[in-house]
Amino acid sequence: MFDIFKRKNTIALPKDYADLIDIKGYEIFLTKCLSTLKDLGYNVHSFDNGDIVYEKENNEQAHFYLDNILRKYLQANEGEKDMEILTHFSKLKDQSKAYEYLYKDFDYAKQFLKVLIKADDILPNNDDFVFQNHFPQLLTFLVLDFEEQFHYVEKNKVIQWEVEEKELFEIALNNIRQEEIEIKQFNFDDKYEVFALFSGDFSASYTLLIVEELDFAIGKFGSLVALPTKGSAFLYPIDTDNVLDVIVTTYPTIEQFFNDDPGNITLDFYWYYQGQFEIFDKTANEDGTVSISNPHELTELFNE
Repeated sequence: MFDIFKRKNTIALPKDYADLIDIKGYEIFLTKCLSTLKDLGYNVHSFDNGDIVYEKENNEQAHFYLDNILRKYLQANEGEKDMEILTHFSKLKDQSKAYEYLYKDFDYAKQFLKVLIKADDILPNNDDFVFQNHFPQLLTFLVLDFEEQFHYVEKNKVIQWEVEEKELFEIALNNIRQEEIEIKQFNFDDKYEVFALFSGDFSASYTLLIVEELDFAIGKFGSLVALPTKGSAFLYPIDTDNVLDVIVTTYPTIEQFFNDDPGNITLDFYWYYQGQFEIFDKTANEDGTVSISNPHELTELFNE
């Protein structure tokens, strides 16, 4: 169908997609993506492991990562799958000239500042971008939410704003505060009241406002926090030492969101207490299972 297929005789199913789609379905999906990109005028160079490499107008290479669109595609009704792909890639048009302007006019750009929480290995060049560390093994990236695209703020360009990083993140979090977040309360096993946050993109980011906006989810010993995807987050106020039972009970739900929804982040659980997020330790067992244990400081609180 395309010259690019002639140069690459086989299509391999990325291992991260093996639980989502079979090889035949992936071939159909990838063909639809490449066809759509051709129709939109993109010059695709290669594709491999869920990554499509294309050439921008300035002759630089850029990437389309297929993780999010694959999940949207699989969730769409059969007659809407092609439109889902077209809509996705149409939103990702080159905005480089617009970003050049935004980097020169902070007063205008600041309204678009947001934060996104991602796994610390999500990008091959994390250090090129502005981020902070709030959750262990995760990074909080500063982004511009502009024209239905996320642009990761670049370190070598942000200096044009002449604004301290602390202030940039304060502005971004204040913008997150304005987002519409749906908060629901679920009763797991008829005994664990868990709060769930749902939105398109910013539920995980909203947990950084836990003190200001989610104080009802903070118990005597802090909060249990799960961030399966950018659009979903789960919080449980810790008032007794039953937190490991809560993790076991909620894990299947967390895993389902992580596997099915776009923008997955992590299957780890975190403990929030007095301004800090700590991770619950995981140990792999010989039988293939995983054991989870409380952070040391939390155990000490329970024992006091």
